[in-house]
Amino acid sequence: MNMGRCKTWLLLLVGTVLLLPLTTCKKPNILLLIADDLGIGDIGCFGNTTLRTPNIDSIARDGALLSQHLSAASLCSPSRAALLTGRYPARSGMAPNTVIRVSLFNACPYGLPTSEITFAKLAKQAGYKTGLIGKWHQGWSRDSFNDFHHHPRNHGFDYFYGIPLTNLKDFGDDGDRVLFSFLSHALKRFITVVLVLGISTICLYRVGYIGIMPCSVIIFLLVLITGSVYLIMDNLKLLNSTIYRNFDLVEQPIDLETQMAKEVAEGQEFLQARRNDGEPFLLVMSWVHVHVFLAPAQKFLGKSKHGKYGDSVEEMDWAVGEMLNSLQQLGFADNTLVYFTSDHGGHLEERNVRGELEGGYNGIYKGGKGHGAVDGGIRVPTVIKWPGRIRAGSTSSEPTSQMDVLPTLANAMGVPVPSDRRIDGHDMLPLLTGQTSVSSHEFMFHYCGSDVHAVRYRPRGGSIVWKLTLKEPNYLPGRQVCEFVCNCAAAITIDPPHLYDMTSDPGEKQPMNATDHPQVYKKMIHALEEHVQNVKPVPNQYTFRNVMWRPWLQMCCNNNYPSCTCQDDKFNGKF
Repeated sequence: MNMGRCKTWLLLLVGTVLLLPLTTCKKPNILLLIADDLGIGDIGCFGNTTLRTPNIDSIARDGALLSQHLSAASLCSPSRAALLTGRYPARSGMAPNTVIRVSLFNACPYGLPTSEITFAKLAKQAGYKTGLIGKWHQGWSRDSFNDFHHHPRNHGFDYFYGIPLTNLKDFGDDGDRVLFSFLSHALKRFITVVLVLGISTICLYRVGYIGIMPCSVIIFLLVLITGSVYLIMDNLKLLNSTIYRNFDLVEQPIDLETQMAKEVAEGQEFLQARRNDGEPFLLVMSWVHVHVFLAPAQKFLGKSKHGKYGDSVEEMDWAVGEMLNSLQQLGFADNTLVYFTSDHGGHLEERNVRGELEGGYNGIYKGGKGHGAVDGGIRVPTVIKWPGRIRAGSTSSEPTSQMDVLPTLANAMGVPVPSDRRIDGHDMLPLLTGQTSVSSHEFMFHYCGSDVHAVRYRPRGGSIVWKLTLKEPNYLPGRQVCEFVCNCAAAITIDPPHLYDMTSDPGEKQPMNATDHPQVYKKMIHALEEHVQNVKPVPNQYTFRNVMWRPWLQMCCNNNYPSCTCQDDKFNGKF
């Protein structure tokens, strides 16, 4: 080889070495897709053969399926707080300690504290453009009208389009009401108490113990309180059916039939803007589906074998496909980490006004949404891909958590996790890339509200995953469901606790007496005691006072309450 050719090859080699870091260290884009109330048994790659979910399945085909991925709570607000922060909800005050376990009003002061560090805030540190499309349900205004204290823009998101709260069955026009279902027993007790007080007051007046004036005042107050409670319970659509774009209220009430298409359009517009500005992005598509009220678009209506619920699952899969196609068309697909999950398990008790089931299917797993620590409520359908990093077609059956998202994204984005607080999640990339074969979680703690109901233990050797169940839902006799949502305070304490081998008995059908396995039992109890000790008390966001409706925080798009109606000019007539 002559000297000239040697110099040429040498220059090429040096250039390649110098350019290699620029090509391999390019920050990945991130697309997170979060379903609402989707069961692990609703998706094709998790075994469903009666619903068509080819686009979600394609993420598993091109990446990894996580068969033991767990939410930190079996209800949406706490589980989403944990996903955003990488921390158990109890650390941020997002673990409810009353029968009311999620907020049911836009106009109440609860919310994820702004002192929490979300993965969106970390993305901002790394130079990312961040967006959230769809459901938020982490609070809105706190102290005054439109102070937007808990708004996504104050939690690291540059752009927000969607629902401050959630989609409620009240948002339809069939007369169904979530609070009448959720608080049916409490409502009966309330009415009984009011009647007793009213009758007692009249009796005291009749026998001369009180005069006409105090009797009239008491009766008036009882009627006023009862009427106010009924009006609030019967008007959640008026109070909550709103769409915001950043800080602007653009639609009230929500046109649910076009909502999925609008979310897709907003997501695609965000991606197009990133192609134009060349900045890396983190985009969260927090689908309103498949929470009720179910209103799939006309082209999906009646297409599935499972009524409106199945139609809505298939519409959501279409929406996932639209986002994946946009990544491909815009040249982002090869450098984007895509993660799909559900905030918790399917709602087994959900029925429409005609009594028809409209909740998800949790496969072989026991229980569902709101059931505390049973796996049907916390084991969620999750798939993830990152071309060139996560091996296509792989499966992980190791215990992982939605709290792992923050440290995993931090690693991918090249920023450190917060060091001034306890982060409960672990980076999943070593597991997903084959660097390790054992979950980083030796212990996981499963809450119902603010109380730990179970502990999961993955020993550092072998393959068994143990689960110690301390409390179980107080199910209806002979069934594994509650009236509407299980009450954590009414859960049954198990003494001695049950121990399950989740590797051979994932459906939790064969409980063992934990004391018959003293070494495992003692180790799990000791881990639980240590965990409880290191959870520092913080103000609880779900106190009765925090979750009650505040008229001075109530929004109305045209300031003509109660005739609050407006349409988004951006989409008017488009869908």
